[in-house]
Amino acid sequence: MACSKYVLTNTGSTIVNFSYRRCDDSLWDYQVELLPNQTKNIWVINGTYTVAPAFKNVINFVNEGAFPPISATTTPTPTPTNTPTPSVTPTNTQTPTQTVTTTGTNTPTPTPTGTAAVTPTTTSSPTPTPSHTPLEPHFEYTGITSGLTTNEACTSLSTFNLWGNATEFDNCTSFYYDQFEDPQFGYYSDGTIVLEIGAGGNVVDGSSGLCSLQPSPTPTPTVTTTVTQTPTNTPSPTPTFGYYTYALKSGATINDACSGSTMTIYGLPAGGPGPSLGEFLYLNPGNPPTNPVPDGYYAQGPAWWLVSGGNGQITSNDPNGCI
Repeated sequence: MACSKYVLTNTGSTIVNFSYRRCDDSLWDYQVELLPNQTKNIWVINGTYTVAPAFKNVINFVNEGAFPPISATTTPTPTPTNTPTPSVTPTNTQTPTQTVTTTGTNTPTPTPTGTAAVTPTTTSSPTPTPSHTPLEPHFEYTGITSGLTTNEACTSLSTFNLWGNATEFDNCTSFYYDQFEDPQFGYYSDGTIVLEIGAGGNVVDGSSGLCSLQPSPTPTPTVTTTVTQTPTNTPSPTPTFGYYTYALKSGATINDACSGSTMTIYGLPAGGPGPSLGEFLYLNPGNPPTNPVPDGYYAQGPAWWLVSGGNGQITSNDPNGCI
């Protein structure tokens, strides 16, 4: 396997990280931290260096070329032809000067200049936890934001791409960077849905929610100083579709919903057929449907959805909660 030497420098003001496969022992190093203004030399198996898109412009990357250098590997080759000569010359000549010259010229040649390139090997380094293999099929999501809290993830302006194992963001159970590398722990949002990603890139059970329902970290008091004029009523637009029909089970608890009897529920989805977070569910059909479903849990297959707030809206879900 071909190797190269990389020089990496963190030009930003926050800690960044990267992953690569080491040249000396072929082991993976995951989420290697690079402090602000820190420079690291790494020896990489070609094609294995990866970094999150958000950090690519922060890390100054210099490729110093192939490692070990080609000249270092050529010096050990002539040593086998010179080693037999010291055993022959002492028996044929008794002159001390000849034995001195042969030993003096032959002893420098076996210098292990070629083997010095292999000396970085070490057996004491810990074996990293391998990244999980992405499930097929996997789908790309653009405009994703993240943060240490749900509010940071919902309000962040820095976006990047993620890959997941379902067509709907809130139905994914596992996510990846660059289709292979696990994302870091924290909260992630597509602008509408926010969820928590834990170990191995897996979604924490029951962590999905709506950004619109997250509490504001710093509530700002509103002071009214102007007279509000009476607005002119405008007719509501007519929906282009009537409703979606779902066969769902329901109950006051997750277990009741997962094992309950199937009933017909009608919905106006927030972004396509669901059920999905933010969607409103109803007991009666119509255009639009009427009579919101009561608060509680609703299930279909391995997934459940929580309706709360008294208006039939889905506020939380777990794609594998009934397993």
